Amino acid sequence: MRGLLRVALLPLVAIATGTVRWLIQGQANLYTMAHTRYYAPDPDLGWRVVADGPPRLGLDALGAVAAYAAALVAAGAVVERWRLPAAWRGALRAVLLVASALPLAVPAWAFARGWLPAGAQTSAPTGVVVDNAEAPASAVDGGLPGLPAGTWTVVPHAGTSVTATIDAGGEDFEARFGRVTGWWRGDPGDLRQPMAAELSVAAAEVDTGIELRSKHASEEYLQSAKYPRITFAWKRLVGAASSGSDTVTFRADGEIGLIGRTHAVAVTGKLRALDAAGRTRLGFAADAPVLVVGASFDVRIADTALAPDRGDFGKDTIAVRVNLVMMPGHPNRSGGN
Repeated sequence: MRGLLRVALLPLVAIATGTVRWLIQGQANLYTMAHTRYYAPDPDLGWRVVADGPPRLGLDALGAVAAYAAALVAAGAVVERWRLPAAWRGALRAVLLVASALPLAVPAWAFARGWLPAGAQTSAPTGVVVDNAEAPASAVDGGLPGLPAGTWTVVPHAGTSVTATIDAGGEDFEARFGRVTGWWRGDPGDLRQPMAAELSVAAAEVDTGIELRSKHASEEYLQSAKYPRITFAWKRLVGAASSGSDTVTFRADGEIGLIGRTHAVAVTGKLRALDAAGRTRLGFAADAPVLVVGASFDVRIADTALAPDRGDFGKDTIAVRVNLVMMPGHPNRSGGN
């Protein structure tokens, strides 16, 4: 009996320390994530996404350690019951004791990778875009003078992304689309002038932080083979107002194309012109005009083809955030990192 307790001791320590990490790591997730996406404060983008953050243990890792411990105890019981020479039994006990230390690598790995930096958050902070109650409700006023009218193109950049926050399968997680294409045509200095915009992301390139979950999201839910693109079209600017000398808050109507259907959405957001210092920090020429857009809207799941008759989703809506870095000119023009 004492031999079995010795075999089980270190795996039990691994389970206990792993559980502590799971409880205090900031998110009690089901699946282990080797690399965490997190949000860090940024003077120009508001918040920036960092892809290679510390890991988060999941219940799957703790379950694997528990199963491993049970297997070791079972093996130890077999060794004790076998009628073996003392030397053989001692050797097998030694092997089991060495093997019992291996599960300690799981919590040790998680703790060794550290914690989120000060001020960082695991989900998009409130205030990244305008709250629905704060957005202008009717009048279109304000603008960003000094910027050229015409077509502004989405730039491939760390500050450009489309992210959906989803409650499904018992977890809250983000589905992120990093490669965004699109344009906005209008006059930043006079938002009362006609404008139009289109955005598009590849459904097959969704990243949920876990490879298998991303594959299911792309192939099963988004049906990327049949509907390869998710689109957004600008319909109408409802209201706009200046918020400081370099920022405009707005409310607009738009339409998304998702899995063969179109859905009207109410959009709120901010449009900001970067100064020379901000443009330099983001990797652009100091004299290059750059706009940063942050917007959000909700999509009602029951209206979509995202399996509305199934109980996979824990909430009625999916919150979508759009963050764009834009420059005037040809769609292939790019900059930044």
